[in-house]
Amino acid sequence: EISGMIMNRVNNYIPGIGYQIFGNVISLILGLMPFVFRLSQAKDLEQLATHSATELCMTAFGSNGDILVLSMVTISFVVRVSLVWIFFFLLCVAERTYKQRLLFAKLFGHLTSARRARKSEVPHFRLKKVQNIKMWLSLRSYLKRRGPQRSVDVIVSSAFLLTISVVFICCAQLLHMHEIFLDCHYNWELIIWCISLTLFLLRFVTLGSETSKKYSNTSILLTEQV
Repeated sequence: EISGMIMNRVNNYIPGIGYQIFGNVISLILGLMPFVFRLSQAKDLEQLATHSATELCMTAFGSNGDILVLSMVTISFVVRVSLVWIFFFLLCVAERTYKQRLLFAKLFGHLTSARRARKSEVPHFRLKKVQNIKMWLSLRSYLKRRGPQRSVDVIVSSAFLLTISVVFICCAQLLHMHEIFLDCHYNWELIIWCISLTLFLLRFVTLGSETSKKYSNTSILLTEQV
């Protein structure tokens, strides 16, 4: 019954959409990066205003009006944005799951505090009896297994390995050709990938450490036992 009340509180929580918007923006930026890079390489910033919209589009698409080339570039743009969006959508799902785990841990920690339990609208009980301690430990073990486990861990591990690979490639490129590092299109994309993935990984590490800290709070148990 207590676990059901905690799960209802977590299910009624409305998560934020900040990281989802961030993923959408990064997907759009990575999709538009080839067009922006072609414009920056072909025209100076001062000369962009002197050209018509048609000329700028032809330069961005890298074509002189060939329908086949325009179609291929458009299809590549759509596929590119879609694949990147799917990847960041999975990262947002993992972030939301980690947030739910943290909420489970917070509400679990409120059970032994009368003020916090009243504020969170969850039951309150003291660990004065062996039966209460057993229930407390069983409830902790039960709540730690709530929600998807293996699939989210696979997503986070994949993001970590991808970040390590991107950082390794960037370091190798800097050591090999540091003078013309920013003159290559793929290096700009690697930088964007590295920054965006690092922000998500920092979020995962922060939520995971806070969740572990809530569940590993043995001082409450020892204090109540004494």
